Amino acid sequence: MTLIKRVFGITTGILLSGCASTALQASRAPRLAHSAAIAVAPFANYTTTPGAGSRAASMTASLLLTHGLAHASTMTVDHHNRLPLGLEPDPATLLRKARTMGDRYVVEGAVQEWRYTIGLDGQPAVAVTMDLVNVKSGRIVWTATASRSGGPRESVGVLAEDTLNAMIRRLLS
Repeated sequence: MTLIKRVFGITTGILLSGCASTALQASRAPRLAHSAAIAVAPFANYTTTPGAGSRAASMTASLLLTHGLAHASTMTVDHHNRLPLGLEPDPATLLRKARTMGDRYVVEGAVQEWRYTIGLDGQPAVAVTMDLVNVKSGRIVWTATASRSGGPRESVGVLAEDTLNAMIRRLLS
């Protein structure tokens, strides 16, 4: 590879990395068997974006399955599987439901940001928290929080999927 191509590649990488920022913090992950049954509760939605919590929960369940878990399903709270703006699911009700479904863990979460920033380039921004709760004890055994902003040509959906995927990789590591 010529020196010009290397310099161009490095410069392009630096410029593209400047378009996005990521923050991810997670506690130590428990050892999960791939056969562990995990229910994903509807995420609380603290944004002004309708359905952001339901979208995050749906993506989380799908990503858990793509990472090799044998059973991950979304839980419903009502017939629309949606929570009104700012309303959190009742943890006791979710744990009871998970016990009756035979799940070992419940993933609970909240969406704090799910939007495009205001401005000429309208960059996407996502912020999510996620907890893994042991159904038997009701204790949180893992927790993570992540926020990320993307580049002007990136969608909120892609950014959210990447952010949730990074969180799940931490959980399953």
